[in-house]
Amino acid sequence: MGYGKKSILLVEDSTLTRFSSKRVLESRGYIVTEVISGEEALVRAKESLDPFDLVIVDIHLPGIDGLTTLKKIKEIPGYRYIPVMILTADAKVSMVKKAIQLGAVDYLCKPFTSEQLLQRVNKLIGHSEETPREVLESILRKEINRAKRGNFKISLVLVLRKMTNKLSTRDIERRVRRMLREIDEVIVLDDSLFALVLPLTPTEGAAVVIEKFQKWMPGKEWHFGQAVYPEDGADGKALLERAQERLNKESRKPPQVNVAGEITPETPMPLSAALSKNENG
Repeated sequence: MGYGKKSILLVEDSTLTRFSSKRVLESRGYIVTEVISGEEALVRAKESLDPFDLVIVDIHLPGIDGLTTLKKIKEIPGYRYIPVMILTADAKVSMVKKAIQLGAVDYLCKPFTSEQLLQRVNKLIGHSEETPREVLESILRKEINRAKRGNFKISLVLVLRKMTNKLSTRDIERRVRRMLREIDEVIVLDDSLFALVLPLTPTEGAAVVIEKFQKWMPGKEWHFGQAVYPEDGADGKALLERAQERLNKESRKPPQVNVAGEITPETPMPLSAALSKNENG
């Protein structure tokens, strides 16, 4: 998720549709990267320093078709929860159903108006921008539901950077993503606080990730708080509270932190209040 202007990857081989769509979206402040094929879309998605906030894919593309492009984009690290909207001149129920099964969240039938395009895009990434806390809660909720069905464990690791080092927040995020598996998620809560969601990972596996993190990242200013589903809680809120408690305990001396990334000189703010303040502030 971006924190400034929202970025869109537009995959469309029609010059007219591509040009008009880009012009309309850029007029509303979106940053649009346009490509004409599925192959080029996959290259751009993999090479982008940060995931695009939205991917718009035409179903009928030369070379790799739109459905295959959608499937492969969803397999790229960091894109599991990125919304994808398909464009099609053929809105057959079977085709739309297949696209949704592959991870699409919406579709738009050609020909479409500028107003229709903006309405769909705004609904997906415009006026309802999620906070980092909401992104983390959403990911935890989905992963815990999967864990319940599959009877496996999930680890949540909060990582605190207590001192500024030479690496930017984005540099740290990119390094951590390369270090983790494709199924793992990294959420930047603020410039000094990160959350790692590790599916299929018990306590011992999370400890291995923490050890790897310490080896990969320079400096000794890192502190960690870990919680495991289901031992430490049956839902995302319980896991966050337990991970925060352990993070604050490890950091020992004030100032302490809460999941909202706020400094507290004495007792940490209750998690519910911290998250609410982060959401509203």
